Amino acid sequence: MSPTGQTRNTYRVGDLIDLAKARLSELGDSRAPLMVEGFVSFNANTARYDHKYFSLCQYSDPNLPVGKPLAKLEAVIFANRFAVISSQLRQISMNFTPDLRAVFLGYLEIYKPTGKLQLVVVGIDIERTKQITEGAKDILRAKLKAEGVFDLNRQLRVPLVPLRIALVTSRGSAAESDFMTKLATDRYKFRVTRVYVNTSGQNVSFSVPDALAKLNERAAEFDLVVLARGGGDHVDLANFSLEGPVRAVATCNIPVWAAIGHSTDDVLVNEVANRSLSNPNDAASELNSVVSAFERILADRANELASVAQRAMDVGAARFERVRSVLYSSASHRLADFRAVPADLGWELKMAMKGRLDRHRAEITEVGGQLRASARIRLMRARYSTEALASALDRSGTGETLARGMAAVVSVRDRVRAAALGTLGMSGSRLNVLESRIEGLDPAHVLASGYAMVLQDGKRITSAVELSIGETVQARFVDGLAEATIDTIMVEPARGDGTEQ
Repeated sequence: MSPTGQTRNTYRVGDLIDLAKARLSELGDSRAPLMVEGFVSFNANTARYDHKYFSLCQYSDPNLPVGKPLAKLEAVIFANRFAVISSQLRQISMNFTPDLRAVFLGYLEIYKPTGKLQLVVVGIDIERTKQITEGAKDILRAKLKAEGVFDLNRQLRVPLVPLRIALVTSRGSAAESDFMTKLATDRYKFRVTRVYVNTSGQNVSFSVPDALAKLNERAAEFDLVVLARGGGDHVDLANFSLEGPVRAVATCNIPVWAAIGHSTDDVLVNEVANRSLSNPNDAASELNSVVSAFERILADRANELASVAQRAMDVGAARFERVRSVLYSSASHRLADFRAVPADLGWELKMAMKGRLDRHRAEITEVGGQLRASARIRLMRARYSTEALASALDRSGTGETLARGMAAVVSVRDRVRAAALGTLGMSGSRLNVLESRIEGLDPAHVLASGYAMVLQDGKRITSAVELSIGETVQARFVDGLAEATIDTIMVEPARGDGTEQ
């Protein structure tokens, strides 16, 4: 009799547990098991007698094992069943690992010696497990697209010469080794900053977003982020389809190249990254190719600059040669005309020649100016093209790294300009010499040297045999005329002729 006057049954511990087990059997047994969905979390002691002891957890986010579990159920897979379940998981490229989200088949049992409630797993629903994994990716993909962030990183432009690389990978991993070995750092001045993160396990959800957030704060220091991880089981790679890493890559302010797993691995990070590469080796090879392509462009621009300047120099030399020929021919004909006209027209001819020379000199000056302007314009266009290229380098932050390439272009430009100006100078010197020779043939120069011109009735006398004794002639000097009467004529004998008059 209880103090209240009511009679109650008193259970021994074992009897109460047996009663609870009997009631639990109504929920399911090994013949008609329950289906239980959850994330796998390993206990401190995960194996005893080859059995697998673990917990099934439920979190606030049904798609992400983050934070403390809202509920936890102890579970066990006995050794004879674990081999079968592992084989089923491998058929869909999955392994029994922490954070595996799956639908297990089993029944509830209370282990009498400890009083612990546990789920005895007898199988796994493979189709539903696969659908859950794919469905979570579809939900996240639609969510990011609705927010307008899915394509943000893919729209960023990779710099023309990406040399400042942030390599996000796990410390000492094969991905790090493969990438650095393949990258041609001995040929190109790549500057690689290593940022170490967890690339397996549930910590991927925290470490990758944290690393990318820190890189965002230093975005001006980098041209490109390479997120690298080698191959692995499906569960580890599935972490790169979780919201944390995917959102971090999509919203990164630096272009991200994802080199996750192999070409057959389908992870959501690959879809939001600026570019997806099959593996770290391919990422390094592609970087080498991008910089090599720029190197070829630089060489082509230098050759183009040299070719443009050479053509300008050739055109200038040809035009100068034509002007020189025309001027020389014109002067020769005019001098012949000068010798043929009467002497009293010499001064008029001199003035006409002077006018001609002035016009030719003006023509030379004009043509020379045009040629210099043309050459200068061509050189300036080529220089502006090169400077535009240099400006692109400055904006990408890699100008100093490729200074030697730009110095080579500037050197070619300077040498070609010097050669063009040298040719113009030589042509101008030749014309000056020709002008001096023409001036030397001016009658005024001859008379100023002490010579006189003999005229008779306005006709220039060029030979003694044209004169007779007693005739009057005029002698023109540089400063005036004098008349003389011929009283003696002496004709110098021709070679081989001894006659004298």
